[in-house]
Amino acid sequence: MSEDRRAVIVAFDGSDQARAAVTAAAGLFPTHKLVVVSVWEPGLAVAMAPLRDSTGNGYVSPSPEEMAAVDRAQRDHAVDAAAEGVRIAEELGATAQPLALGDEADVADTLVAAAERCHADAVVVGSRGVGGVKARLFGSTSRGVLERSKRPVVVVRAPK
Repeated sequence: MSEDRRAVIVAFDGSDQARAAVTAAAGLFPTHKLVVVSVWEPGLAVAMAPLRDSTGNGYVSPSPEEMAAVDRAQRDHAVDAAAEGVRIAEELGATAQPLALGDEADVADTLVAAAERCHADAVVVGSRGVGGVKARLFGSTSRGVLERSKRPVVVVRAPK
């Protein structure tokens, strides 16, 4: 298998929708290298910290050790998820490589930036099919990629 294959970014978080995205990418882009991207969020420990401690006092900042432990766990989970996506792609006969990335702004921006860096021919994302109010409240990675990417985007729905 040639290392100079053109790339396609495939977002992967382990969900059924992400599995459907890998499956679709393997079928739609058989001559491309699939770059299976899993995004983790550095600094999550700070975002998860309580606003008050057990005595009712103000914000309690996590210790540097706690922040590092949460970051390591998030990164390790992303590495494992990307490897799982590669395994699925390779079982389908595709050439694939894992890529775990720390969130640059949000997941959609991180995926778009990865596509730009590797000059991807396309970005493939799964969709949970959340619409309306839920999509506005919680955001939509697939919609964010569609709005921001200069590259073709394939949005895949998981079979029910």
